[in-house]
Amino acid sequence: MISSGVIIIGLITFLFYAVVIGMLFFCGIKRRNELGGFIELKDAFQTIFVAILIAELIYTIFNLIYLKFIDPGYFDKMKTAMEAFMEKAIKDDDKRDEAINKFRDRFETQKTRALSFQGIITGYLMWVAITGVFGFIAALIIRKKRPVFELDNQS
Repeated sequence: MISSGVIIIGLITFLFYAVVIGMLFFCGIKRRNELGGFIELKDAFQTIFVAILIAELIYTIFNLIYLKFIDPGYFDKMKTAMEAFMEKAIKDDDKRDEAINKFRDRFETQKTRALSFQGIITGYLMWVAITGVFGFIAALIIRKKRPVFELDNQS
């Protein structure tokens, strides 16, 4: 089985991402209330996108600090857990050895790339784009157009 530490980190990441999505809704609704209860899609997405840029920057800085200083052996633990999982899951010796060797090659390449400047910037931009899609959906939900004709209830 995969190390419980890796699973726990995955669950924590999912929970924090759900909190980030909730904060995007909060920012959009707060901005709509500031504008008198109505907001166009452009204004809603603009507010949410600024929140996305800030949230993803904080996330990227945290990951960099965590992987470089707090737990520099994280990648090695993950690699060991994945190799143990492959050894249990793949019964055929030849296929297992081939899969583990391919995994090791790809893993080392991705590990080196992930901690490089280019990898950090690419990861940041990728997560901004992914969260931007959720932000756009939130903006679609939050938008509330001003009525074209104000109803006159004074009959």
